[in-house]
Amino acid sequence: MVPAADEVPLKGLVATLPETPPAANYGRRDGLLQEVWYESVPLRGKPTRVFGWLGRPAAGGGKAPAMVLVHGGGGRAFADWAKHWAERGYVALAMDTAGQGPDGQAHEAGGPGQGDDVKFRVFSDAEAADMWTWHAVAAVLRGHALVRSLPEVDPERTGITGISWGGYLTCLCAGLDPKFKVAVPVYGCGFLGHNSFWRDRSLAALDEESRERWLRWFDPATTAGGIRCPVLFLNGTHDFAYPPDSYRRTYSLVPEGVRTLSLRVDLDHGHIWTFGEVDAFADSVLRPGAGSPPLVRMGPLELADGKASAVIAAGGPVASAELHVTTMTGDWVKRVWRTIPAEVSGKAVSAVLPAERPLTYFFTVKDGRGLVTSTSWRSEGAEDNPAVVPAGKLEDDFYDWEARHAAVMKAKAARAPEIVMIGDSITHLWGGEPQEPRGNRGAESWRALFGERAVLNLGFGWDRTQNVLGRFERGELDGLQPKLAVIHIGTNNLAGTKSVRAATADEIADGVQAVVLQTKAKCPGARVVLMAVFPRGREAGDPMRARVAAINERLAGVAKACGAEWLDLTGRYVGADGRISEEVMPDGLHPSEKGYAIWAEALKPFLP
Repeated sequence: MVPAADEVPLKGLVATLPETPPAANYGRRDGLLQEVWYESVPLRGKPTRVFGWLGRPAAGGGKAPAMVLVHGGGGRAFADWAKHWAERGYVALAMDTAGQGPDGQAHEAGGPGQGDDVKFRVFSDAEAADMWTWHAVAAVLRGHALVRSLPEVDPERTGITGISWGGYLTCLCAGLDPKFKVAVPVYGCGFLGHNSFWRDRSLAALDEESRERWLRWFDPATTAGGIRCPVLFLNGTHDFAYPPDSYRRTYSLVPEGVRTLSLRVDLDHGHIWTFGEVDAFADSVLRPGAGSPPLVRMGPLELADGKASAVIAAGGPVASAELHVTTMTGDWVKRVWRTIPAEVSGKAVSAVLPAERPLTYFFTVKDGRGLVTSTSWRSEGAEDNPAVVPAGKLEDDFYDWEARHAAVMKAKAARAPEIVMIGDSITHLWGGEPQEPRGNRGAESWRALFGERAVLNLGFGWDRTQNVLGRFERGELDGLQPKLAVIHIGTNNLAGTKSVRAATADEIADGVQAVVLQTKAKCPGARVVLMAVFPRGREAGDPMRARVAAINERLAGVAKACGAEWLDLTGRYVGADGRISEEVMPDGLHPSEKGYAIWAEALKPFLP
């Protein structure tokens, strides 16, 4: 039985762990390394065991500090990692968190595997104890208890570091186990539902209730605020899995006085355990002294009179400093950074900030050993991308938004759709179910194209990408198994109102990408067609033409990256003279019956 969950339900499971260290069996030795198997928590009522490599330093000299080493996705208990720390004078345990033995293969008494289909499966609160995250957390915490019980270990000098999913587990475990004296999550963080590789994939594939349950139980945002030991957060600016915005949200939960940051431009993502910063940070806490000086810890960024600055809060001296800036917004992976030398004066670093806006920036500093730490990042003239933040109704229009959502939910329950059409008013006004009470502009071409097929129209007037994502969260695609999904969205993101600012082309592309990925995640068997945003503006010189073209330049790449099929009808709507005929789009935006017939003809080859 799981004890009654408090606001951090994972703590209820942690409370079930024995206070005594786990029983362990030791296997063959290989130099500084030895195989170890130890008991962990049961899986569906059956006992499990965890394999690990235990590293011990060669020489004696009293009780040693110890590190717990947590691998990332696709990894295993890495012997070389344990050896790295043993050679540095530590006892180290590199354990497996995926039910694997020394050969990397699953063993009979192993816990759950580490595939995303296992990590993100649907579960009830009562089944949380059978989920991968809990078994991985238990493997770490029981491993920590084992290490602390060893006679050669000083139990008051133990730490944890993990890479990628191991960094994720480090954020969880350091907030759950106060016996850790130092922690270093590399890449991994919390707020996976805010922004992460899994937000638009595995998490999006879950229905709203299951997604909220997963985040409530297993997102490190629930535990990172409990970290009180010194912690080094190390990540790159273009990390594809744990981007800097979710990373900042995570480390901001940790008291400023105990957190050190090392944000690096274009840092590779991988099973890398040779960061000098990680070694030095652990040494400074677990083996303090003249031979283990602390890393430089920077204070918050300040901006005054066009100059950015930050104080050196601890450590030093600083040998050099740099300011890193980007004017790009949207997807962090795509941002290009440039570096500007910064001035070091006394206990502060500073640099004149470029005048371009929007601008995101941060400082890095090097100490005399060449070890790099940083400030947090900050933006001027840039905000969170509104195009990827799920939203409900934002604008008043010719129809009742909530009533249409209710009609969609009723229609999908009445007849399982073979095709779903996802979009804004351009899709909304075409035809189909749910019917638009005020009538449609393309009902004839809709009937001619789809005939008796079951088609669900998920077009909503005035909707932007964030509205579509919000409707997805409210279940409009949940449970559906369409053969075809057609997506046409993004034109309304160009408009700023009192409800939301206009988005840039990069931001809109990110929003459309989220829509495509979530559609594929929720409807895995569907063929997905991504439409280029229809041209806007009657004349060739209309400013909207260039803005739409900029979006479409990016969306072609989105379609390719996401495995969707790209369909651009710009040339069919724009005449040889560059104009859009009133017969095709009476208002230069919404198709007429003739305009919808053009779209219908183009979609015929994609019909199931």
